[in-house]
Amino acid sequence: MNNEFEENGLAQNSEDIANDLRERIIQGVIAQGQRLVERDVAKWYAISRTPVREALKILSAEGLVVLRPNRGAEVTTFNAEMALKLFEVIAELEALAARGFAEHVTSGRLREIEERHERMRQHFERGELTDYFAVNNAIHELIIGECGNPILAEAHERLMMRARLGRHMALADQSRWEEAMDEHEQMMTVLRRHDCAAVAAIWRRHLLNSGRALAQQLNKSLAVLA
Repeated sequence: MNNEFEENGLAQNSEDIANDLRERIIQGVIAQGQRLVERDVAKWYAISRTPVREALKILSAEGLVVLRPNRGAEVTTFNAEMALKLFEVIAELEALAARGFAEHVTSGRLREIEERHERMRQHFERGELTDYFAVNNAIHELIIGECGNPILAEAHERLMMRARLGRHMALADQSRWEEAMDEHEQMMTVLRRHDCAAVAAIWRRHLLNSGRALAQQLNKSLAVLA
């Protein structure tokens, strides 16, 4: 397994290892359901097993890895049922965040989200999914970060670690991408009016629809493999 940390000599502690493994899992380099044997992972990084064990505990707390007795660590399997349940919770958190954001939004923050929204719309019109997704994330992060509730932000960050396992798949269908863009447009319209209840309702629906779209794509992938 090619490993940048090993090549560059950067895997010095459990956080370094956790960061690298996290990115590999999210990007799909390390597959869902794959076992992560401490001995083998330690060899990848040319390091002792103790920091590897601690790194796997970090990933377990984030929901990316499951620690099984007598079997070691295994990458979490992300399926349609999990996607639906996960996004039910994320939708409620983001709706609450959107309401808080709308209640406290300043003219400066409104300009900032307007600028990000415009960039995202341009990427959408050019069919640039990767760039669209990056700006889309920045919009969601701005709303979460400026909602005025750090406890919500902390809970959301942990849940999104799991959601990132397959979130890109939610926009794999063109019709869902168009729908998602329209939901962002709707949210901006009511945000400009400072209609906090409408902002929250649209954002909740947006996230629930993302969960449903992701579940559908996961089911399609499973059907192909069957």
